[in-house]
Amino acid sequence: MPSQIITIERKKYATGLFWQPVADGHNARAFAQKIAKLVPGRAKYFSEYRSMVGIGSRALGHSARMPSAAAEVMDAFSDHNSFLAAFAVRQGFWVVAARNGIIIQDKLYASESLAKNEFDTLSGLPDWGILVAPGSWPAARSEEKLLDELVSGDSKCQAVPISGFGSGLFVLAALAALLAGGLYTFKGQLAKVLTLRTPAVKFNPEAAEAYKKRLAETDEMLVQRLRSAPVVAAMEMPYDALPDPALRAEQCWEAITFLMQVVPGWSQVEAECAGGSATAHLHRSFGIITDVYDFANERMPGVEVIENSDSDMVLTLPLGSLETSSRLSESGAEEIMRSINSVFQLMNAPVDVRRTVETVRGEVGPDGQIASANVVLISAASGLEPREFIRVFQDYDAVYLSSVRWISNQRKWNYEVKIYVK
Repeated sequence: MPSQIITIERKKYATGLFWQPVADGHNARAFAQKIAKLVPGRAKYFSEYRSMVGIGSRALGHSARMPSAAAEVMDAFSDHNSFLAAFAVRQGFWVVAARNGIIIQDKLYASESLAKNEFDTLSGLPDWGILVAPGSWPAARSEEKLLDELVSGDSKCQAVPISGFGSGLFVLAALAALLAGGLYTFKGQLAKVLTLRTPAVKFNPEAAEAYKKRLAETDEMLVQRLRSAPVVAAMEMPYDALPDPALRAEQCWEAITFLMQVVPGWSQVEAECAGGSATAHLHRSFGIITDVYDFANERMPGVEVIENSDSDMVLTLPLGSLETSSRLSESGAEEIMRSINSVFQLMNAPVDVRRTVETVRGEVGPDGQIASANVVLISAASGLEPREFIRVFQDYDAVYLSSVRWISNQRKWNYEVKIYVK
């Protein structure tokens, strides 16, 4: 797991913290413990800054009392409600950003290209108060600043253990000493109570034989019942066969880009990846019908051409199967809905999040079995392509990218994502 530590003036600072705002009236440590599962690693730490907590872990290189680099830059840019900054450091490139006083990005990249891509994506959002980037980057409207000139070195935002184990260690030790003293004092009485006494039992062969006979008759009766009972196949629920979200996003991205090849004389209106196939809708401009068939036969093997009219045609590409696994979110629907809405608010992006039920029908019985699955349904339009968009949901379980749609005249991707919950 990549380290998220940078060195400024020979002092180590934590980066890569998972920042979330704390609602008024909530205890910071309790809130941090609640969201700590979203951060990898076992030993967790949290830093409290203004009305936010940032979660880190030993797996990322963090340790107790380590100051937060993001908090230092927030103080340095206190005149700006929103900022986006990238700094070249000895360990790589660090990207940090805040929107409306909330830290939305805090990550160290070993690769300059990855850091530059993240910076370019975020810079597309409007209303940044200030943009900071290395001088070698061709970033419009940005200025270069040195990190060691921004950091004061006297940070009060330091990481502390999230579990509070140290504070409870003394209590545990005192309880252990008290228990040991009690055992020593009453060991004589306890020994008498716990001494096992073997009762005298007379063996009766006739009673034992009768008991064995009754057991055999009971076993035979149960076996007959099992043989006569109908075999009921277990219903397969939607969350029993979910593909990896990143692989699904990659599959849809490749299918849509493949179908959206330029066919001379025809315009691509839209393309969609849903279920087990991807489609592209074409409208005629100056071409002829045979142009589409010739192009598909030559450059699109496996693609089916459907004529809706002489000026409206559809290309259909069947998708290969992906490896699946059974996953179901441990979190409740309400908790996930609040979390998703918060993430998109931080991104300043519109989203429709709602709770729904998906009905499943089995094949057993005259009318079949009927079951239902609870779903959190997310619909969003975004400029992010599928492989980038799906990263928004990398910390959630039971995620299925059910639909990806590209609309040419809007230059937007439209997504539908399902999260199956208990």
